[in-house]
Amino acid sequence: MSQRNLPARAPRDLICRILETPDLPRVVQGLEPAVLHQLVQKCGLEDAGPIVAFATTEQLMGVFDHDLWQAARAGAADEFDADRFGLWLEVLVEAGAELAARKVAELDFDLVTAAFSRHLLVLDAEWNAIERRDAALLDEVISDLAEQLALAEATLENGLELSGFRIVPRRGAPWDALIEVLSGLSSDHPAFFGRLMVRCGALSTEYIEDNGGLFDVLTSDEQVLSDVAGERDERRAEEGYVGPPEAAAFLKLARQRVGSASSADTLTTSYFRKLDARAATTRRASASSAPASGEPSGRAEAEGRRFLALLQEEGVLPASQPPLLPAGEQDAPDRLARIRAQLLYAREHDSAAYARRSDELSYLANVLVAGCSFQSRRFRPVEAADAALAVCNLGLENRPHAAGRVPAAFLVEQELVTVFRWGWSVLHERVCLDLARRLIRALADLRVDDLQLQHDLKQLRIRMAAQLKAGTPWQERDKLDVLAILDPPAWATLLGLVDECPVVPKPSPKSSGRPPLRVTAEFEFISENAQIEWARDFVDSLPARLAA
Repeated sequence: MSQRNLPARAPRDLICRILETPDLPRVVQGLEPAVLHQLVQKCGLEDAGPIVAFATTEQLMGVFDHDLWQAARAGAADEFDADRFGLWLEVLVEAGAELAARKVAELDFDLVTAAFSRHLLVLDAEWNAIERRDAALLDEVISDLAEQLALAEATLENGLELSGFRIVPRRGAPWDALIEVLSGLSSDHPAFFGRLMVRCGALSTEYIEDNGGLFDVLTSDEQVLSDVAGERDERRAEEGYVGPPEAAAFLKLARQRVGSASSADTLTTSYFRKLDARAATTRRASASSAPASGEPSGRAEAEGRRFLALLQEEGVLPASQPPLLPAGEQDAPDRLARIRAQLLYAREHDSAAYARRSDELSYLANVLVAGCSFQSRRFRPVEAADAALAVCNLGLENRPHAAGRVPAAFLVEQELVTVFRWGWSVLHERVCLDLARRLIRALADLRVDDLQLQHDLKQLRIRMAAQLKAGTPWQERDKLDVLAILDPPAWATLLGLVDECPVVPKPSPKSSGRPPLRVTAEFEFISENAQIEWARDFVDSLPARLAA
């Protein structure tokens, strides 16, 4: 493919522009960790090495909190990615072995221990001799272990002897980078190196003894990281992030029937308590430390602004913050009319209430990203913000024990989190569960001539009934493919409806507000009762539609 087809500049051109920035070390060290992480993501870690080499230890820890942890699915706990840490180690070594060793020595000791123990075993001289003796004895007694013991011996021979410790690589370890860093730590940071080797040695000995000997552990990726994960969760909580298990628990609680859920919950209360404390700390820090005046400081601030403008120009950062209330499309019904009117009133009449509602929307979007699956993946941040607004709009339309129009000043006093929970409950009861019941009935009434297809439809109905009983019908979303054979547009529409956060097809300009039955990637989050009624009619029509 021609390079001319690429939008904007290639990442390497961006790297060149960044490296030309005056006083680059100070500029990089002035970036928020989240911004530096976005820059790494845009450029690629391997190419960003000359930039991250300037990062402070605090920045690296913040970037690692974003970059080294991934959840297998929405709502699952984040897991440490040891291979990604190995790549970071190689990048830092490429920038300079001495620098890499210094950076590692400045990092959180528990993180370094956990990361290194995933890549190597540390054996002192006494343990090494015992292992060799036991290997010889076993080789005489159990012949079928000979090949495994030979592999263990060869691995021991390939290890590194350093300051009285034998260091053995585990499977897939970035061995060259590890040798460079460990050698630098041994010579330049002996106290840190000694602590690290003793700790990794204790972990290695305990783990080998618990897992059947040296051969088994050399081919295993198992390791305990609970302490490191807990410390990371605490740091992220201080920054306003919600952990996946906590977010999933909040959403499960919010599925209670409208009117039965309490107005607050432990997660939300804790989140906003920390948010308020963080804001108070920031205000005190700003009041007690005025920025130093003078020409050098002014130049540094100007360079920082120009650098951020460069990142916006290159698409690393958004050009501006997305509006809290995106403008509705012309010639289309405003599906967010209720929540839009409430937030606009709060903005015009009570700035403090509006700021609080804005914080609550950010929190709700964060919860959806961390704890809710969407289209068999995790939410993107922009999608999550749109979904949170839609659910809140649905909640306003379905206020418990209320009728008529919502008072204009309703959200000045009412917490938006409670409104979201009203809408989330309605979405769960009247869409997720009710449509699953209707789909099960539709599948029971459906008759086709193909015997194998009829069997597959029956199995889908049985599985859907089991998931409905568990309260999670969206778990069958990826098994709806059998319906694509009968009617692709109907199948595509069902894919949107059978989800933890269901959607309907986006109406075309000529459809008079009625969603089209077509295979389309365009959708709308459900924000009104009218969309729910349409979805019910659609599912009820499936027997006739699919049998046609």
